[in-house]
Amino acid sequence: MKYDVSKKLTIGASRTLLSLQQAMLSFLSEKSFEEIAVGELCERAMLPRATFYNYFDDKYDLLEYCFMTARKQLDSGCQDEGTCSARMNALMENCFDFLDRNKETVEKVLKNNHPNQYLINQIRFYLLSSMSEAFKSNPESHRFKVPWEMAANLYSQVVLIILEWKYLDKKECSKEQAKEYLQQMVSGIDIP
Repeated sequence: MKYDVSKKLTIGASRTLLSLQQAMLSFLSEKSFEEIAVGELCERAMLPRATFYNYFDDKYDLLEYCFMTARKQLDSGCQDEGTCSARMNALMENCFDFLDRNKETVEKVLKNNHPNQYLINQIRFYLLSSMSEAFKSNPESHRFKVPWEMAANLYSQVVLIILEWKYLDKKECSKEQAKEYLQQMVSGIDIP
């Protein structure tokens, strides 16, 4: 991303970023990410193309920014959790809450973006990187009989399987049930 979002954003920058983010989400609800063009994003956001390129290199960069802002919501409170297991449960709860709050939009986005496409792969990457951070930063995770990288990968895949089962396959599953499934599926691994 060309714009430094670590600094305090001006009102204009905040509006521009929000407009582009909303345009991206709107198009993802209508068609696959691969079909979206920068020109139509700018048109929907009512911004000149030059403004887009002041902030982003391309549509992939904008999508990364969208994930970054969503990740802040999903990670909220997870870093405060002491153990890998607690962090994993907090992350899954946050994912459930986020997906339930945005259920209609999420269903449209998933309808237009096949599980093997770029967008869904980015969600997989997010879960893996989040679990990897938790395992890497937790000194207790280095006592596993398996490498922490493998444990993080397993946990992120199990969380993804549960989320896909509920949201892609449209199965009834409460947050409490999902936490139980998660514990049962990884019960053979001693996670601190």
